[in-house]
Amino acid sequence: MTPSRHCKHPPEVDEALADIFALQDMRSFYLYRKLQRVNHLLRHLVDKFRSADKLSHARMRLLIRLEVNDRLKVDEGILPSELSRWLGVSRNTVSALLNGLEEQGLITRQPHPTDRRRVEIHITEAGREQVREYAPPMGAFLDGIFKSLTPEERDTLLGLLEKLQETLLEQAEAMGVEIHEPTASPKQEKA
Repeated sequence: MTPSRHCKHPPEVDEALADIFALQDMRSFYLYRKLQRVNHLLRHLVDKFRSADKLSHARMRLLIRLEVNDRLKVDEGILPSELSRWLGVSRNTVSALLNGLEEQGLITRQPHPTDRRRVEIHITEAGREQVREYAPPMGAFLDGIFKSLTPEERDTLLGLLEKLQETLLEQAEAMGVEIHEPTASPKQEKA
């Protein structure tokens, strides 16, 4: 068994865990546990930071996506199906989110110019104001979370996490698990 310099308990606990999990190298076990803890901490910190927010995280993500579309000077709005792919959630979930945003006057739905069965989503000025109020403090908060990492370390971590994500997606596919993977950018959606 390979001991880990990252564990916080006595070597005999490592040995017992290695025996229980039939592992020669406990690093995979500790990576899994560390990722769980980091995810847990991030969720708690973000929840605390966002506790005074007027909108849910999902609604704000939709508004930000619509604002990106607007800033790219894309004349047509976004279809609900594109928002569903971008968020990685079902169309029913997106529909419920859009209903709430529309009731708050933060988005509008407009008929598609060539296909009346489809609807395009547009951000309103009130929606833009919500994004302007939310995004800069959130950006500063995120910078603060990763301030201990150099730009090079951030790049390395991003690369490693992307590699891990690809492995997880491959395992999910092999196991028949359907994952609603969010798309990364507006360009990716148009491709």
